[in-house]
Amino acid sequence: MAMLFKVGAGFMNASLGMNEESRKETIFFSPRRITVTVSGMTAMKLRKRSLAEGRSLSNLAAYIMEQALASDSQD
Repeated sequence: MAMLFKVGAGFMNASLGMNEESRKETIFFSPRRITVTVSGMTAMKLRKRSLAEGRSLSNLAAYIMEQALASDSQD
C-alpha cells in the first residue's frame, strides 16, 4: 500500500510492509536524490574506498551517512 507523508514543505512516498522477524508493520520510504558538496580530498578518499569495496560512489556515501545517523540515534 503506497502512502504520502508530509515532510517539511513537500511530501514523500512510502509503502507499508511487514517485518517478518518482529511481525510488526514497517514504513519503507522511497529513496531521495540529494546533492552534497565535499572537499577534493574527501571526494578522492570516497572514490578510492568505493572502488576497493566494489560500490558506487553514491551507494557508499549513502551507506556512510546512514551509519552515522544510526549511531546518532543510539546515543
